[in-house]
Amino acid sequence: MISGAMLFRRTPEWKLAVFLLCCVPAGAQQVKTKLYMKEPPGCFKTFHMEKGRVLTPQGLIEDPQVNEIMKDAVSAQMAKLHITEASDKSAELAVRFMGGTSYGLQVDDPNVGDIAMWNIGGPQPVSGRTYKKSSLVFGIVDSRSQQTVWAAKCTDNFGDPAHMQERIQRAVSKAFTKFPKKLACP
Repeated sequence: MISGAMLFRRTPEWKLAVFLLCCVPAGAQQVKTKLYMKEPPGCFKTFHMEKGRVLTPQGLIEDPQVNEIMKDAVSAQMAKLHITEASDKSAELAVRFMGGTSYGLQVDDPNVGDIAMWNIGGPQPVSGRTYKKSSLVFGIVDSRSQQTVWAAKCTDNFGDPAHMQERIQRAVSKAFTKFPKKLACP
């Protein structure tokens, strides 16, 4: 298990966590991607899937079921790009991911937007409700330079055990439609 102090060291996981938590607002089955290297140092042929972490009330933990689902989903998409899986020492790319659930506010009044005054002694209270939103962020990292090459953030209800595998696979597939083809060797 990773402590909060370890998470916030300036590591590739830290950068990925900041991207995960700050960059993109959530919605149902939403995918946002970002290309970090404008001019990559060539193309890549191999990757290694690292064990990911899931944010729970107990902190960041490894979830073997989620790791297996992610490995299968990413491997299927990488195979379409002719990027093959390799051992962690020889792989040109490392795939890292994190996931977690947070809460958002849905406001029923379209004139108020995201800022709502609940009954705190101000003007008329605005009706609204909170909802859960789950995010899955994964990054593709150049193993030699340890720089993030590409990252994606997917938002859906991943925490629903009855549909978790289907939703993760669909989100990873949708994200990889935006993967820069120039990063894969022909």
